[in-house]
Amino acid sequence: MLQNGRRTVGALALFLMAMSAGAAEINVPLLELATTGKMVDDAFTLGTHANAEISILGGYKFGGTLRFGFNASDVEKALAYAAAPPVVIGDGAVDPEDYNALVDRMRNSATLNFRLAKVLVREPFGVPLEFAYFIGTSDTFASGDEFTTRFGSNPIGSGFRGYSYFPNGIGSDPNKQYDGIHGVSGTGFSFALTAFERFVPILYAYQDTAFGSSEVSGGGYEPVRGKYSSDLRVLLNGDKVKLEAFAGFTLPYGKAGLYRGGALLYFSTGTGADFMGQIGIPYWDPTDAFGIDNVYLLFEPRVDFGFTSIIMTLFYHPAWYRQMETGEHGVTDVNFKFLLGDLRETSMEGGFETTIGMLGTQTEGEAFRLAMGPFFSLVTEGVRWDVKLRVNPLRFAKPLEMFESFIGVRTAF
Repeated sequence: MLQNGRRTVGALALFLMAMSAGAAEINVPLLELATTGKMVDDAFTLGTHANAEISILGGYKFGGTLRFGFNASDVEKALAYAAAPPVVIGDGAVDPEDYNALVDRMRNSATLNFRLAKVLVREPFGVPLEFAYFIGTSDTFASGDEFTTRFGSNPIGSGFRGYSYFPNGIGSDPNKQYDGIHGVSGTGFSFALTAFERFVPILYAYQDTAFGSSEVSGGGYEPVRGKYSSDLRVLLNGDKVKLEAFAGFTLPYGKAGLYRGGALLYFSTGTGADFMGQIGIPYWDPTDAFGIDNVYLLFEPRVDFGFTSIIMTLFYHPAWYRQMETGEHGVTDVNFKFLLGDLRETSMEGGFETTIGMLGTQTEGEAFRLAMGPFFSLVTEGVRWDVKLRVNPLRFAKPLEMFESFIGVRTAF
């Protein structure tokens, strides 16, 4: 772990020196801190989740991007481990308690890690193309964020995502969160046609590293290599209608390959009624039976009355997401949000929110959850503050555990 940290710092220093002679920009595109307070064993405890990225960017014509980040699901535990003595494992058989302690320590180490290296060439030889060579976690499909990044549109993506709504993450891993329908991760290329002002097709071809690692003989794990993916993605940016769609495959995989596809649709009437929907199949093996668990589904109608607005979100969780099993078969969330104010106009808003969760076959005991309460959001100097008080009525048997506080801070550019 120490050697990995030294390599990360060394790579960062070398990149900075290499670009010091040119125009380089260092920014923090993502900084998210979320602190939850609740009663645990008759004591009020705080738990903090942190997620941050540091990007080093080159020029516009020939752009280079180097991105580092860290993701800590429990900052308090990471700080405690930083001050604790090292875990020592002697020769011979490893004691299970020592092994588990070491694994827990590694999982809760808030260290800076490599995320992406990307070189982007715009309009080579005057041809309306964007060519990119990337290594790491790259573009996200059908989240809605690309319309803001590429076209400068107002944000259209759903706010029903992130640690605020899913503190347990995907598969009980808080560091894994739903964001879009699919994402590119690996080593490869992308080609975007930029000849049209409002329509952009993009082709991706890469060795897919989203399959994680596999156990090897003799002990240990190795990354899964030799899985190659290709995706075709199109974006259509209208004034009142926006569409993003993609389709892709992975080979070799099983007997017939692996396939995926999906779309995001945004529609605005221009009179206060908007709709945003995401529907897709993140993972489909033709040799397996196709069912509703293969589907990613999110519908979000929005009604704006001026100073007040109402947003309703329905989200059906897929059984597979970004090439990995989620363990969330049949999980469905319904969120009702009543808003007063508008962050884009007044830099503040508040209201009341109710979230109903049907947990399907995710857990054996609890099959239903309910949370409600007021919230307040404020934007100051590129930072968004979110304060929430949640009440969980179904925990009435332990009244003190019915209440939960949330304070979140994240970048908002």
